[in-house]
Amino acid sequence: MTDRETERTRAVVRQYFERMGEREWAGFGDLLAVDVRYELPQTNELITGRERLVQFNQEYPGDWSFEVTRLIADGTTAAGSMNFKVGTEEMVALVYFEVADGLITRITDFWPEQYEPPAGREHLVERSPNGLDRFTMDD
Repeated sequence: MTDRETERTRAVVRQYFERMGEREWAGFGDLLAVDVRYELPQTNELITGRERLVQFNQEYPGDWSFEVTRLIADGTTAAGSMNFKVGTEEMVALVYFEVADGLITRITDFWPEQYEPPAGREHLVERSPNGLDRFTMDD
C-alpha cells in the first residue's frame, strides 16, 4: 500500500459523503463500481449494483442530514463515522469502505443503537450527556 493509494481512497470517500450530503446523485453514482455491494448487517439487507444503491439513497425517507466526524483511510480501505439526523431522531453511523481503481466496491453500514450499560461499573465510568459521537473531523 502506498501513501498515494491511501490519499486516493480518502478522496473518493470524502466525495461520497459530500455528494450524498448535497444529494448530487449523478456524481454520487460516478464514485461507485457498477457491481458495488452495500451491506446493512443489523437488518440483514444487501443492495447490489450502482443503480439500486443510488435509488436507495434518493428514496430514503424523511428530512435527513449528517455530519462526518471521522474519516480514516489505509490503502484501499476506509472507515468513517457520522452523526445522522432524520427529523428529530439522531443516530450515529459507522461506515466501512473498500475501493478499487478509484471506485467504491463495497460499503458496510452499521447503525448502533444506544443501550443502558450493565450495573457494577459505575465507579469506573462517567455518563456522556448526549451519547452521540460529537467529535469533529480534522483536515
